[in-house]
Amino acid sequence: MADLARDAALEALRRVFTQGAFAGAALRGILGPKLDDRDRGLATELVYGVLRRRAQLDRALSSQGRRLKDIDPKLHDVLRLGAYQLLFLDRVPDHAAVSSAVDQARARRGEGGAKQANAILRRIADLPKEQRLPPPPPLAKDPIGHLASAGGLPRVLAEILAADLGVPGALSFAVASLERAPLVLRANPLKTTAAALAEETEGTVGAHPLAVHLPDRLGAVPADLLAVVEGRATPQDEASMRVLDLLAPEPGESILDVCAAPGGKTTAIAERLQDRGQVLAYDRAIEKLPGVRESAARLGLHIVETIEVLPPRDQRFDRVLVDAPCSGLGTLRRHPEIRWRFAKEDLDRLEETQAGVLREGAARVKVGGTLVYSVCTITTREGKARADQELPGFERVETLVTGPSDPGQPDGFFAAKWIRRA
Repeated sequence: MADLARDAALEALRRVFTQGAFAGAALRGILGPKLDDRDRGLATELVYGVLRRRAQLDRALSSQGRRLKDIDPKLHDVLRLGAYQLLFLDRVPDHAAVSSAVDQARARRGEGGAKQANAILRRIADLPKEQRLPPPPPLAKDPIGHLASAGGLPRVLAEILAADLGVPGALSFAVASLERAPLVLRANPLKTTAAALAEETEGTVGAHPLAVHLPDRLGAVPADLLAVVEGRATPQDEASMRVLDLLAPEPGESILDVCAAPGGKTTAIAERLQDRGQVLAYDRAIEKLPGVRESAARLGLHIVETIEVLPPRDQRFDRVLVDAPCSGLGTLRRHPEIRWRFAKEDLDRLEETQAGVLREGAARVKVGGTLVYSVCTITTREGKARADQELPGFERVETLVTGPSDPGQPDGFFAAKWIRRA
């Protein structure tokens, strides 16, 4: 069964790297009833682990006599899966990691591929565990190279993070982002409490009063929990919950969510309104709006209405949330494929989009009302620089910055809050 899990992981990686799929969607399309929970967990850990640590794995593989780019591309992910198990999974015996990779290589490239995979991975396995990953370049001599290597980042991304956070801050963020993301649920206060949810899930109440941290189980999928299926909880990081604290919706108010999909913050708003008031959920990706409605129905919420066109500007709301499209770099732990798709040019395109949705949201806030802009990223251009731009008639009153500089901390978010004065 473990070999089935490894084969599922290999297919998921193929879809991520060749079809542009996201890891979660790729796994959901592959994992089936043939795999028990343990092997589903192994497949999930392998996929996310390889995506997070690809740069380190490639360095380890290239240290064995041949650069990875000179090896048959159809063997790259086979070798990465084997190397990940050898370097980072203590519960997988070395011989099992090598043997399964050899079988996968044989299936893809015949006996020649099998021999090549066996030779490379055997050389890694013969080293003491602490010597299997070559050290990064010295920090003092090559700070960007050290950051890219130790933090598992493409060099272009390492340069941007170093410019925004400084090398020490970028290094702390990058290293923390190599670890598994904490599994966190938001309790639905209309159906349960955080304490009751923690007891039900064998979790612990988090720093946020609605947060429950689940046990760190290999490859666990919170969306499959009965508490989530039955609407007592929603998977959501504590950083997102703190954005809703900034918005501070009150029962009976009218709220507009300008970028609502997939619905995590939309439903959190409705819960905090105690299902009393109005929540209009708009997203320019209208094909995602059914998912917002499904989430609201699962949680027993009746005040969420999805809309395909923004309300007219003369329709004003008590509070408006602009959870803008962004690079998503603050969520590298959860979406590690982002690091391999990032391009510097993306920030130019996103900057224009973010400015536009912020203007649209601001135009629909009542005098005395609240506007909140948030992004799940840590770049200056998408966060601080955007909030520092003047919004006529608005006073900025609060800013929120989060980010994992240590394992277990919330995702990297920036949010700003304004009050409309005129």
